[in-house]
Amino acid sequence: MSINEASGVGAFHQVAATLRDEIARGKIRQGERIPSARELATQHGVALTTAVRAVDELRHEGVIETQRGRGSFVRERTELFRRADQRYHRNPAGLAPNRAESAAGGWLDHVEAEVWRENADTDIAERLGVPEGDPVSVVRYTWSVDSHPVQISTQWEPLAITAGTPIEEPVDGTRGNKGVIARFDSIGLHIDHVDETTRTRMPSSDESQRLSIRGGIPVFSIERTHWAGETAVETANIIIRGDRMALVARHDVPKEDQ
Repeated sequence: MSINEASGVGAFHQVAATLRDEIARGKIRQGERIPSARELATQHGVALTTAVRAVDELRHEGVIETQRGRGSFVRERTELFRRADQRYHRNPAGLAPNRAESAAGGWLDHVEAEVWRENADTDIAERLGVPEGDPVSVVRYTWSVDSHPVQISTQWEPLAITAGTPIEEPVDGTRGNKGVIARFDSIGLHIDHVDETTRTRMPSSDESQRLSIRGGIPVFSIERTHWAGETAVETANIIIRGDRMALVARHDVPKEDQ
């Protein structure tokens, strides 16, 4: 790839993007050595310092790892799969979907939680169907796999529903805690559908910091709401690193139109 100096994108970002693409397409496989900074500088016609910055960017993202005296190699890591169909259901353990997926996939995952309360702003009030300014509980979960942050989920629940009940406080990240469906089942509100809208975009500066993202890595941005009939009981903004997660789905095709 030749560097396009008129693109407005830094030369080291362009070199890093080329390497990232070669890794994604399997041209350089997991466990294989990438070209040295000197080799990259020659290949792309850039200064050695530019090539070094490109390698540093991929190392910071966790795409590669450097072994002293041997060079830099593509990190071996498990691709994560998020079900886009039949994701929300009542499982015997009552686990949140991502914890059920991690258990099924054998991922070494960890969740940290920050919990607080606030008054619903215009957007959250509209999504929950409550007056603007109504009190809501808020929890932000940071989900890490193999010690690397992969997903941030910020979730709001109306205290008009949960206050004074056993689920007034959102659960922390302890393994085995119940997910949204099981929690609301416990107070007699049975969720019957979940709406999700998924978009892709570039991360904000705060999201980049929380997910350790640098360079041109996009995120999945998901807006989700749990419903019990016509009542919205929870809404969430979910941000997932686009380079770590694949969305998978199975769609059954009926033999005849029904």
